[in-house]
Amino acid sequence: MNRLTIALTALIGLIAVPASAKQHVPASVDANSVYVDAEKGITYGPDKLVDQMKGEMWIEGEGSAGLGKYISVKFDGEVELAKIRIWGGCFIDKEYWERHNRVHEIEFKFPDFTSERVAIEDKMEAQWITLKEPKTVSSVKIYLRAVYKGTTWNDTAISEIQFFDKAGVEGPVEGVDVTASSIYHDDKDYDGAKAADGWLDTWWVDGEGSGKGQTLELDLGAQKTLKTFAISTGFDSSESFFEGSNRVAQVKLEFDGAPAQTFDVEDAMGLQTFELSPVTTSKVKVVVSKIAKGKSHDDLYVGELRFSE
Repeated sequence: MNRLTIALTALIGLIAVPASAKQHVPASVDANSVYVDAEKGITYGPDKLVDQMKGEMWIEGEGSAGLGKYISVKFDGEVELAKIRIWGGCFIDKEYWERHNRVHEIEFKFPDFTSERVAIEDKMEAQWITLKEPKTVSSVKIYLRAVYKGTTWNDTAISEIQFFDKAGVEGPVEGVDVTASSIYHDDKDYDGAKAADGWLDTWWVDGEGSGKGQTLELDLGAQKTLKTFAISTGFDSSESFFEGSNRVAQVKLEFDGAPAQTFDVEDAMGLQTFELSPVTTSKVKVVVSKIAKGKSHDDLYVGELRFSE
């Protein structure tokens, strides 16, 4: 099968959330079926389910829809499991989402020998599953029970899955509108929204000069009291790409009616998190005040900007 080849990236931890709402990061994720593309040297393993990468996914390896195959998730001790968020398909883009099978029904099997079967809508967005009642578990198995058929390939993909207690997400602000001071244009989309879409392998790229002085304005939708700020800078799909393009070295954060705060950014791949002096605002302007120059390209990449309450 011909597939879009995506550069492999280092596994990065999931988003941390405050004690008021717990996201349970699995200690391990396994599967009893994995597709291996020997020609391209790519394994679509279950680790791809928890890496926050839009271009990475688990694909069952049965040469069919994989019905009856499962993902085995283990946690570091017992946790309260009440809500699951799933990206049930190949989320590279709309074309590839339609060409692969998508998840229609899955069944959760718990260590106490109970189970729950749920349906997933056929739409290209993250979907929430709320269990009938919260379960205290150290592990869970997730079985494929039914799929929506792809137009090209008879295999089933899941791009990402997250686990929460009954409070759900109460951490990074989601649904943020982003306006960029400039955007690089080619056959791909590098607009400002890519810096706040939750994926670590999509990027905003500036369209003017080196990126120094460029801005990203984030509309949070309402007044929020922000306590942390996180940034992933550079084209970090590989070390050579990261070093080749410009990276953020320092940012100044400007808020509505509050003093600006400035942070030095380490010249390193991955998501970096900073403590804010708590500030209440509905908008944030991120000003790139310093950059680290790339070896081969004079374009600035930013993978993610996250603000948490």
